[in-house]
Amino acid sequence: MRSLILASVLTSTGLISACAHPLVISPDISQIVPEPSTQPIKKNVGYYISADKRALEVTTPGGGGDKVNYHPYADTETAFYKMLSTVFSNVTVLNSANDAEALGKGQLSYIIVPTFSTNSSSSGLVTWMPTDFSFQLSCNVSTASGVPVTNDSVNGKGHADTGELLKDFSLSGKRSAQDALLKSQRALLNDPKLRN
Repeated sequence: MRSLILASVLTSTGLISACAHPLVISPDISQIVPEPSTQPIKKNVGYYISADKRALEVTTPGGGGDKVNYHPYADTETAFYKMLSTVFSNVTVLNSANDAEALGKGQLSYIIVPTFSTNSSSSGLVTWMPTDFSFQLSCNVSTASGVPVTNDSVNGKGHADTGELLKDFSLSGKRSAQDALLKSQRALLNDPKLRN
């Protein structure tokens, strides 16, 4: 009986407030490891994420009529850097799209500009945490002089049931980011245009 009352209160609160709950979707970077069956690409690369993207806050649906908000670029940049480090010989963070100092010092073969696109949903009516998350990751790759090379895009998915989410509200988001990064790792390693 007590649990039914609690569920009723939670549902009413969620439907009335329809508020946005903060999440942090940083994946477990210990799971971003080198692909054992594929040789890394022997190239130096730089990647660029603008300050606007790092500050970007996204709001997507949760459960019970609520929403969630998070910072996809800021939350996942460390893991993105680690992923690139498993693919290429050396990775440099660029301060601008045309970072002359880094381009000169790093002898960079490629410049990578990532784009993240996320969404969430929930099968739960009582709890606000999203049970399902999607994370699209695109890597637009060009030469240091700006000539387009390739654009690898993947879709990550993350699911967590209510019991798991009660221990970690962000779990489905973390799993989707991790899935996207590991898929992106494979896509980049297997792209023949990057090995020329």
